[in-house]
Amino acid sequence: MLDGQTLDDPSIPDDAELWRRIPPWHFYFDGKLGRIRPSKAAFEDDGDGSPMSVILAAEAGQPERALEGHEGYALAVITAGLARSCGQQIVRDPTAEEPAHAVVIGLKTDSIKRRFAREARWAVLPPDP
Repeated sequence: MLDGQTLDDPSIPDDAELWRRIPPWHFYFDGKLGRIRPSKAAFEDDGDGSPMSVILAAEAGQPERALEGHEGYALAVITAGLARSCGQQIVRDPTAEEPAHAVVIGLKTDSIKRRFAREARWAVLPPDP
């Protein structure tokens, strides 16, 4: 942050893949798409008001590693360019547990969350029911 302004990180290119852990209660069968996709609720900011967490795929290693300790979860992918086209900013936020951690900052209206959900693809598919 600089003077209260969050700055989008230009070192994260638009084609960068952002991984988002998706819990089983956010798996949704979309009849129009004919497939399971994340629900729009999977792309909300955290309940405590923190921005939406993601993992920078290029810096994270194997996608399965991102799901360690998250049994039954899947891993969705959106791009930094998609997020930015929806008025979001991507900011690195490394943690001791996840050096590739980042946050997606910005107002996430229902239409933005729906777009993320529709355009997301799976890096790790939901487990078989």
